[in-house]
Amino acid sequence: MAASEPILEIENLVKHFPGPGGFLQRSSVLVRAVDGVSFKVQEGTTFALVGESGCGKTTVAKNVLLLERPTSGSIRFQGKEVQRFSRRELREYKRAVQAVFQDPYSSLNPRMRVMEIIGEPLQVHEGLGGRALRMRVGELLENVGLNPVTGGFFPHQFSGGQRQRIAIARALALQPRLIVLDEPVSGLDVSIRAQILNLLVELQQNFGLSYLLISHDLAIVEHMSHQVGVMYVGKLVELAQKDEMYGNTRHPYTQALLSSVPQPDPDIPMGNAISGEVASPIAPPPGCRFHPRCPLYQETAQCREQEPEWREVVSQHWAACHKI
Repeated sequence: MAASEPILEIENLVKHFPGPGGFLQRSSVLVRAVDGVSFKVQEGTTFALVGESGCGKTTVAKNVLLLERPTSGSIRFQGKEVQRFSRRELREYKRAVQAVFQDPYSSLNPRMRVMEIIGEPLQVHEGLGGRALRMRVGELLENVGLNPVTGGFFPHQFSGGQRQRIAIARALALQPRLIVLDEPVSGLDVSIRAQILNLLVELQQNFGLSYLLISHDLAIVEHMSHQVGVMYVGKLVELAQKDEMYGNTRHPYTQALLSSVPQPDPDIPMGNAISGEVASPIAPPPGCRFHPRCPLYQETAQCREQEPEWREVVSQHWAACHKI
């Protein structure tokens, strides 16, 4: 499935942070968390950003949610530059773009009842109250598979999976167009994960939602996504439609990630682990950032000194590697 128009466009996004010493000491060292990332989220689809911890995928999500300001680059929502939005347009953007975070135990206020947690954005943005508010919160709870009666309970009275359903209901409250899912099931028991993932897929189909999925779990990405971007030390190294990515992987880093996924069949051998340590975003290697760990690396100046070109290797499949 592919929609005709992108709802979100990220172009050459850069986010650098001050290194050791911080803002007050004006350190000249930079943490290059995101270093020139570009992709599009088509309307009604799921775009997944994957990679090892510290690769920059959550920083991308924080920039989309306006929790961080980009160092440079652009974020466009429905064709308009977010950085140039007026105050009214920013208010509408924050309604249209919601988030579900990783930890359902810390993302809900323990002192608020579920009715208040879900109802708060409806009160602030739509002025709902009384019976209308209770009815709307009840509908949202039913949408995520919870009994409306539970609106009177506190978060500690729910399991982790139920809390994540509440977080999803809160994200749905303002009828968003795009939801950022930051590791939405990594904090849950394995037996509950499939239920939450299936719920998210069902909600996408019912409400025409677009998702930006942040995950390190390639099995989850395969189940949910339509398009996949793979990040390594602040840069995209490969991007393709889901079936193309999993069936015709081109970049050696993505190949290594996929080969490391455990298979239920014991006759299928595990792939070789990637050697070496993840490069530091403070001092990334010159040339190709993956070259110190790459099985295709040869002692040539090309890999060691020249940054690989981001190019379309086959139709709708992009990668950055000198050897493909």
